[in-house]
Amino acid sequence: MPCMMALNEHNHLPGLTEEAQKKLDVGKVVVLGATASGIAVSKSLIQLGLRNVLVVDKEAESLAAAAEELHDLTEEYPDANVLIRKEKLQANTLEQLVQNCGVVIDALSDWQDKLLASDVCMSVGRPLIHSGVIGFRMQIYSMLPKKSACLRCALPLAGIDDVPHKPPSPIGVSAVAQMVGSWQAIEALKIIAQIGATQGNELFKFDSLSGEFEIIRGLDPQHDCPDCGSVRKRK
Repeated sequence: MPCMMALNEHNHLPGLTEEAQKKLDVGKVVVLGATASGIAVSKSLIQLGLRNVLVVDKEAESLAAAAEELHDLTEEYPDANVLIRKEKLQANTLEQLVQNCGVVIDALSDWQDKLLASDVCMSVGRPLIHSGVIGFRMQIYSMLPKKSACLRCALPLAGIDDVPHKPPSPIGVSAVAQMVGSWQAIEALKIIAQIGATQGNELFKFDSLSGEFEIIRGLDPQHDCPDCGSVRKRK
């Protein structure tokens, strides 16, 4: 089958053993946001061998575009179970969506939705792979409950205080969206298959125009935070 052929191509990679592949077979990722990066990460996850992907967005038009782009890929990988779901992002619905998954992908454009996703994932103990994209600049942060600061704490700790109050223009740089989606997919792969190293207290920033790359370390749970601090105390 095409899916198994693709997986066999990956079997020679370090760490991607038969046991790791079995974890991908049963693993589930929820992609929040049918944005360009959300579609990119969904495609990459399917190609890497993940079987269960749920794409959630509150906009029917965005979901229709995602379904169209993912259709041909799911025909090539018939074992993949890709679901598209329209849902307004609220705390109670988000909790229901993510509590049974292995990893949550933040491909959202609205920063208030991103912070809400952080709150919910920290509360239910689910890893969140955050991304932020503005023009040619991008950032990636793998938030791991018990190991990482929540997004509300991590951003100011990383010197990112100018969070936009309104979603950016839907017209972005496609190449940057592809980079973000690929990076998030690799992070999800490592977490679900339990291979490689995922540094949950580090935030990566990259400016593709200047070529400047920065790693901000030490984003540990904050003891005085009711979200990440309380999770740390329950260890």
